[in-house]
Amino acid sequence: LTAGSFYRRVAAMSYRIERHFNLLILEEGEEYVADVSATMALVRRGQGAESKGRLRICSKCLVFQPEDVSASILKFPYRYIRSIGDEDKEFGGFPVECEQFVQVATKTGAETRIVSAFTMLKSKRAVNFQVHYANTGEYLQLVKRLRDAASLKDGEAEGVVRGILAEVTADVQFDMSRLGHREVALLQSHLWVRRVKPLMEVRGMLQISDEAVYFQPHPNFSSKPVKRIPHVDVVHVFRRVYGLQANAVEIITVTGSCLYLCFEAQGQCDLVASILQSQRRKLGGEQAPAPSSGGAPGGAPSPGDAEDVPHDIRRMTALWQSGLLSNFHYLDFLNCAAGRSRNDFSQYPVFPWVLRDYKSETLSLDEPCSYRDLSKPVGALGPKRLAYFRDRMDGMGEEERFLYGTHYSTPAYVIYWLLRQMPERMLRLHNGHFDALPRLFRSVLESWETVNESSASLMELIPEFFVLPGLWLENDLGITTAEGLLADVILPRWAEGKEDFICKMRAALESEWASKHLPGWIDLIFGFKQRGEEALKADNLFHPVCYSGEAGSQAQAVSGHARSVLELQLQEFGRVPRQLFSEPHPPRLKIPKWEPSCLLTDPAHSEPWYKVVRHISGAINEDEVLSADSPSLPESRGPSAHGGASFHPSERPAPAAGAGLKPEGGSGAGVGAGSGRGAAAAGGSGVARAGASAAAVARPGGQAAAATAPQQATAASMRVLSARAVAPVVTTGRITGVACCSSNMYSVGEDGCLRVSPLGCVDDDDPTGSSTSSMRRNFRISPMPLSALAVLQTDLLAIGGHDNTVTLYSSSRGSALAKSQVHADTVTCIGTSPCKSILVSGSRDQSVRTWAYTNSSLKNEETFDDMQQPVTCVAAAGNLILAGATDGQLIAWDVRSGNPVLDRELGSSVVACALQPGGRSAVALDETGNLRLWDFRRQCESFRLSVLAGAGSGSLSAAHCFFTDFAEYVVIGGSGHGGCSSVALWDIPSQRELRMWALDDEPSGVQFLVEGSGSLFSFLSVSTAGAAHTFSHG
Repeated sequence: LTAGSFYRRVAAMSYRIERHFNLLILEEGEEYVADVSATMALVRRGQGAESKGRLRICSKCLVFQPEDVSASILKFPYRYIRSIGDEDKEFGGFPVECEQFVQVATKTGAETRIVSAFTMLKSKRAVNFQVHYANTGEYLQLVKRLRDAASLKDGEAEGVVRGILAEVTADVQFDMSRLGHREVALLQSHLWVRRVKPLMEVRGMLQISDEAVYFQPHPNFSSKPVKRIPHVDVVHVFRRVYGLQANAVEIITVTGSCLYLCFEAQGQCDLVASILQSQRRKLGGEQAPAPSSGGAPGGAPSPGDAEDVPHDIRRMTALWQSGLLSNFHYLDFLNCAAGRSRNDFSQYPVFPWVLRDYKSETLSLDEPCSYRDLSKPVGALGPKRLAYFRDRMDGMGEEERFLYGTHYSTPAYVIYWLLRQMPERMLRLHNGHFDALPRLFRSVLESWETVNESSASLMELIPEFFVLPGLWLENDLGITTAEGLLADVILPRWAEGKEDFICKMRAALESEWASKHLPGWIDLIFGFKQRGEEALKADNLFHPVCYSGEAGSQAQAVSGHARSVLELQLQEFGRVPRQLFSEPHPPRLKIPKWEPSCLLTDPAHSEPWYKVVRHISGAINEDEVLSADSPSLPESRGPSAHGGASFHPSERPAPAAGAGLKPEGGSGAGVGAGSGRGAAAAGGSGVARAGASAAAVARPGGQAAAATAPQQATAASMRVLSARAVAPVVTTGRITGVACCSSNMYSVGEDGCLRVSPLGCVDDDDPTGSSTSSMRRNFRISPMPLSALAVLQTDLLAIGGHDNTVTLYSSSRGSALAKSQVHADTVTCIGTSPCKSILVSGSRDQSVRTWAYTNSSLKNEETFDDMQQPVTCVAAAGNLILAGATDGQLIAWDVRSGNPVLDRELGSSVVACALQPGGRSAVALDETGNLRLWDFRRQCESFRLSVLAGAGSGSLSAAHCFFTDFAEYVVIGGSGHGGCSSVALWDIPSQRELRMWALDDEPSGVQFLVEGSGSLFSFLSVSTAGAAHTFSHG
């Protein structure tokens, strides 16, 4: 390498170095109006120095940026300008006299950075600006008008500046040459928007074509004339509340880049959101399976669709519960769904302090004492400080009461953490200065102690604490404060370096302890303890300003405050996220093992949630559902959550139920079921459309019996069962109820008859049943159709019918022991508690009744008439009664008080329901295929499976009945593709369909599932036409 070539290379490198204008040197709320090439002559004491560069004309100052990248940028605030002279036509410029000005030193490399405080030079100066290639008079007039506006009050000044901006840009047009020759513009004219970045807004023009989104900044101070995002790269479009109005959208691409746009009018935002969604739907139809577009399996909308955030929440919660989505990525998603964005520091993603041990030499993640109490907000972690907050609140007026005057997430807190990565943001927030050294982020331990002791610091963490790289912990930029060079962050003694620190912080977040307690923190930040009385009970009540503008309506703001004032307060106080859950959050059902080294070995763990979900969606779609015709079982691939698993934010999720359920009795009108755990069935019956009930399998004397697969049954053992057609249940007309005891199977139908078959006959190898027909018994019960059946003891049955009667019947005697006709319409369903102590019936008369019975008597005890439509299914356990109706209403009552303890609207007819023994949880299946579990201890929904092919990722086209162990699996009967009778097995923790058995072409599908007894079979499926199949090993 010769000396000449070396110097030429150095010269070429120097020539390529550029300094880009940084809007962060402007004041809060300041507008960048125009810029022009100019020469500046700075005169002092008769001495002048000229410099070429660009004159940036802003609403509160003039900024001169020299071409010489080593020279400082000079800023001349209008408030310090004494006079602006007239145009010098010969000189082509104008003079300015100022009392003081600001010097901004920059550090130029790959990026232009500001790493030291601004310098205020307090000396009178004369400055001459010579404008090049433009009309000096026009720019001079603009500067004078802006200086005059800057002297007005804030509200008046804003109005004048908006008018000036409109005039300046009136003739500015979007550069249509940026569109390809085949592209078609979808907007009749460009829209003026603001691109939102942290503590900064860039004004520009938006245009959308049929191929891409275009943003053209104006004035443009970057090297790129326009930002183009192809529609095929867009994976998410989120509606956002910016300031006090829902007038923003955030567009996220497959590469992770983002375009956050704020519109001048709500209608413009609605229009653009609609166009973007329309283009995504077109592309979705032309391309792609869900994985490539980030969509949900089974054709469900993809996460991020602006109009379907509730679906996203349900789906993502299911992925998290099943262990497929990490705690970090789930929290990252919840922040996004709650309106928080890395582009808006007033609504930056918030993460919890998980650990409390930052002093020890070694960190033990197996010890509970290492962790912070996630059920309490930061302000309530110290009892002494909490007592101070409570005493202060007691002296406040009712309308203004609050515990905490500052929030857990504010722009100041975000900048506190990210100072070493984003020094310009702190300079912007503090008017060109860094905060005092004691108030800067210096040590993790020191910060933890501050948030536990100080009444003015309640900050939680940010996502950067849990992902690599950890460059923000080191002062690689060489930031210098008034006290000198800023040191790197002092890490806990248990951390060997920044990577080790972040890996251990992430391991703590993903630990079993954190996974079990994280729902409590979610309740505080995104859930039902976020506001109102529940927030007060949880010591989680913030200043009223923090709750302002959540829905994007200025009308919801604190009364008496101007918009600009309130927005400024939101910047200072912070903002409570959008509420996502109104009941306790559900638990995690599977907790995958996490090693601290995971972050180092797999970079995907540090990616944002939407990239991870795309990968998960693809893996789910590749997973196979085993059909009955498959020659062999594939090896289990581990848990896999499907898009059908879901939660609704208005019916908040909750924890999973516990142990397996012993058999319950019952079958309903047009329904019947038997179960060794929790069973329910539904179907159609002549005049009255199906009801359902918890199923019964009973031993003599009413003891609950286990099926072959009984309480030891697992999802894995159920998955290997084989289905076999057996002797049909013979009837005239449709079967409306099926149940079993330890020795017999019972069925009732539209012909008014009861049929009794020994279980040995049910499993007869002769599919016609002719060889065992002599062992079957038929009894005429009523001249009208029967509609419901439950087993109380061997040969002791409760039967309901269209004659409005509940009958106590002995099949051994062949006679009715007692009858009661208190219902005013058809008895649609009957159920019993596991120990048979409670008998309950439901009717088309919209009432639910409980009964006391002996071997010879039947007496109505309690009546519940809260239902608004005909009852379709009932169940009983412990002290609870559960019932569903045709309008989707599901109610559970406490029989001791008679009061409802659960009241839900499911949206469609409830076809089946069941209660866990002891009444700890309830399960219900609706007509649209949503199967949900509620936990009564936490009073919330614990999980939801969408088991149909259309709504979720299942294989069934219709679902009529189910039985479950409430913890590991659920078996669902219905119809498959083409209308054939089918049974599906679902894994509850992983929330996916494990197997589907296609049985026969019976159009009514499987309407009844009955658990077996002894060694004959695990369970039995029956259609309303009588087609029967047993499921057993071998």
